[in-house]
Amino acid sequence: MSERLTATLARRTTCRVCEGKNLKKVLSLGSTPPANAFLRQEDLNKKEESFPLECYFCQQCSFVQLLDIVSPELLFGNYVYVSSTSPVFIAHFEEFAQTICKRFELQKESLIVDVGSNDGILLRPFKKLGMTIQGVDPATKIAEMATANGIETIPAFFNKDVAHTIRSARGPAQIITATSVFPHVDDLNSLVAAIKELLADNGIFIVEAYYLVDMVEKNLFDTAYHEHLSYFTVDTLTTLFNRLGMEVFDVEKTDTHGGSLRVFIQKHGGGRNIQNSVQKFINEEKNKKINKEETFLEYEKTIQKNKEDLLAMLRTLKAQGKKIVGYGAPAKGNTLLNYFGIGTDLLDYIVDDSSWKQGLYSPGKHIPIVSSDVLRQDKPDYILILAWNFARPIMERFLDLNLKFIIPVPRPVIIEDLVDLDLFTIVEGIQGEAPLLEGKKVVITGGSGFIGSYMIAAIDFLNRHYFKKPCEILSLDNHIIGKKNNLLREINSEHIEYINHNVCNAIKIDGPVDYIICAAGVASPVYYKRYPIETIEGTIFGLKNSLEVAREKQVKGILYFSSSEIYGDPDPNFVPTPETYKGNVSSIGPRSCYDESKRLGETFALAYYNVHKVPIKIVRPFNIFGPGMSSKDYRVIPTFLSQGLEGKPLTVHDKGNQTRTFCYATDAVIGFFKVLLAGRDGEVYNIGNANDEINMKALADMVSEDVFNKSVPVSLISYPDNYPQDEPRRRCPDLTKITTDLGYKPVINLKSGLRRSYLWMKNALI
Repeated sequence: MSERLTATLARRTTCRVCEGKNLKKVLSLGSTPPANAFLRQEDLNKKEESFPLECYFCQQCSFVQLLDIVSPELLFGNYVYVSSTSPVFIAHFEEFAQTICKRFELQKESLIVDVGSNDGILLRPFKKLGMTIQGVDPATKIAEMATANGIETIPAFFNKDVAHTIRSARGPAQIITATSVFPHVDDLNSLVAAIKELLADNGIFIVEAYYLVDMVEKNLFDTAYHEHLSYFTVDTLTTLFNRLGMEVFDVEKTDTHGGSLRVFIQKHGGGRNIQNSVQKFINEEKNKKINKEETFLEYEKTIQKNKEDLLAMLRTLKAQGKKIVGYGAPAKGNTLLNYFGIGTDLLDYIVDDSSWKQGLYSPGKHIPIVSSDVLRQDKPDYILILAWNFARPIMERFLDLNLKFIIPVPRPVIIEDLVDLDLFTIVEGIQGEAPLLEGKKVVITGGSGFIGSYMIAAIDFLNRHYFKKPCEILSLDNHIIGKKNNLLREINSEHIEYINHNVCNAIKIDGPVDYIICAAGVASPVYYKRYPIETIEGTIFGLKNSLEVAREKQVKGILYFSSSEIYGDPDPNFVPTPETYKGNVSSIGPRSCYDESKRLGETFALAYYNVHKVPIKIVRPFNIFGPGMSSKDYRVIPTFLSQGLEGKPLTVHDKGNQTRTFCYATDAVIGFFKVLLAGRDGEVYNIGNANDEINMKALADMVSEDVFNKSVPVSLISYPDNYPQDEPRRRCPDLTKITTDLGYKPVINLKSGLRRSYLWMKNALI
């Protein structure tokens, strides 16, 4: 129920979910123009309408919502947001379509209807899969564009009349989707009635919406703007649909918009069992007190601190004469700019990839919006990323310009270089697990090696930017093939202690220890041929000493780095290779000192788990690469890159027919932390990237062409004397277990990883 205040503003008086009247304001972001109401130059001197942006908490059902309703015609009539400018969203919806068709065994020509279909980004992949599609969107120009591009779209707000029209023409819908649109609707009763009108009796309504828990925990306050009237939890969605004759039967998390829900809904009697995920989400929400009013009162203090810190950072940089611009003109960015008071005094301009927005001005602060091409000409000192949910691909795109970036939420962080970008990527990937490290003590053996240094740097990044109580680190390394401190960069922190210690000797540590990471060892084939005894001793004795510390200190978790080498040369029927494959390994071959010591290490570790209940977790990495690898490491990618940088031919052993998949370091380290902090005790997990399997000759060609622009040749050579023979023919991981158990998903493809590794090595060798 609502009352009209002006021609363009109404005020709701009851809760949208339970229709209760006990509503209390818990968050105010001031009075702002609609976040997508961009202005033309000739409109700058005209009066700009602003409306209250305030969140209210229902004291009866705990639902958080806006009560001030701006006219939908004003909000969406001249809408300029199109989803297909984002490669991230294109990939997201392609995967979504494939998953839905497979999971629910959709027949060809099943009717898929998307409510708020924008330019057809979701329906396009369904059409390619043979489905019948229908879009509905109130933005007339965008709807017309979608129809012209083959995605038939009705230019209207979805209601019961539209539902009846579609059903009369095409029959009931098997799937109806509403991605990021369900929260836009004031009258949810009428919308759900329209959904039920169109949906088949056994059909599925799928909602993707911002998740209130993530909004609070990650400080994503800028996802509040006038289009978004509702901020859902699984509990409030379940309450709503139960009242309206439908039921939530499954829930998933997605990483869009910094954290969203994907909710599966059916009519009562729809035939599908309610999954455990529904109650699991509800229980977690209650544990996090998202149903308590005081949670949001405390949240307002977090937002205010974010505002103060970001403004102080920007003003300091401007006082130093630095040029700062914005990247991205999303609605969330305008919430931040207007509430924080960031205008042209701090940002010279905003770049955006949408031609629909270029040449316009941001609502409220009137900052000019230009093409991103300007960055290559202008090269500003700092870029404030307003489209923070696309921060990683934005920063990757401009790596070659050596620009500095500012991530504004959940707290301001400056990304100075490629290493910072990698660490930011890791921290993003372990948001759910990282809090377990806060205030804890971690021992890392092999802390100066490639993987150990990455994990130390990631924890240091968490200490500097996220943790209130730092994580203390003790790094043990004798630097037999590494160097003191850190291969990525020098880190001087009072919370990190580096000790020169051979892990083959007993490890004595004062005080409590919470986690142990066993990363010590010789991993390069050339080095383990040179140091076979040290390779075996370092693995077995080092692991035993670490396990003894774990037993004595009663640690929360200990991570052992095994290797994909334990699979040997797998039978082709077991490629991709699952953790259950027993291996095809020689105990006396030229690589056996490494392979067999890693196999014995697994047996040893699990014996401690079974006998002493030590919480061991084991990872088997598959061909990890990235910044921090020595140019003299002798593994294939750093070898190719260092050869190319020296202008030498890229040398491929034999005919180069052996194939591998390669995993960029950030993806691998995310996996390692996930296993350490959330993996099951006594379990083994493959970690790698199952995509882009490639033979070594093709890899050399890729490096020559994509990294060095064909300026270096590729040369086939015999195996050198210092390289162990008997290489596996193929190596590719089956990642089903870690994906299912821990939500692991590599995001850096081979070409992108090669480019990042090249840029790091190029700068490191200068």
